[in-house]
Amino acid sequence: MTKATSKYKRAKIRSKARGPKRAKSSRVWNLSIVGVLVVGALLIGLTVNDSKSAAAVGPKVGEHWHAFLGVDICGTWLSDAPEFETQAGSGTLRAGIHSHGDGIMHTHPFANSESGNNAVVGTFLEYGGWSADTDALSLWDSVKHTNGDKCSALGDEKAIVQWTTGYPNKEWSGKPRSGSPADYKYKDGEIVAIYFLPKGADLPKPPNADAALANISDIGGPAPGAGASGSSGVSGVSGASGQTGASGATGTTGTTGASGASGATTTP
Repeated sequence: MTKATSKYKRAKIRSKARGPKRAKSSRVWNLSIVGVLVVGALLIGLTVNDSKSAAAVGPKVGEHWHAFLGVDICGTWLSDAPEFETQAGSGTLRAGIHSHGDGIMHTHPFANSESGNNAVVGTFLEYGGWSADTDALSLWDSVKHTNGDKCSALGDEKAIVQWTTGYPNKEWSGKPRSGSPADYKYKDGEIVAIYFLPKGADLPKPPNADAALANISDIGGPAPGAGASGSSGVSGVSGASGQTGASGATGTTGTTGASGASGATTTP
């Protein structure tokens, strides 16, 4: 009996010793699961918020933005970027960011690849077949300008790529901005100016920027594409209103002049 009792007591003691450990382990496990679930929920929430924020960034597909782009090479402003409405090298692929040859980056995104944060100066330049970065410019003057090249028009001073931004009819700061001009996400109605000038040179405002932004030909109109052709259908409806000209035929009521003929009956 003594041995059996001792064995029983020892088993009971062991069970008591193990019990709290299992309970503690279980609590840690449960807390870990809860922690994972909480972190997962937070990550999902942040992802959803980020997606909503990204979707809210303009310009959206179907919207119209317009920004001016001017380029000064060694003190001389290049002519406005040539007109293009298809992506360079693609043949027929429409460019939602394009040029009408008026100095404006016409931004009418057709796809996410050219909307929101993808609507940058570099996208416009790429679609036109050009490029720009912090070290060099390859634009529509067909000359590559690399940092350190000399400007003969400025006494052979060495020039570098610089750029800045501003708005029409407002004071022009002329303060150079950092980074690549190609990465810049311009705003609707903004002026972007790129320069190849000696370091420390004045960065003037493009002389025709204000006028160009004040005379945009397609502002507020439908984006090119199916929507535009649909609008022509509307104009066809206005043609129907031309039938009101037929109602002008009611002017035949002027045949009441025939009543003048009744006056002729008074001749007898």
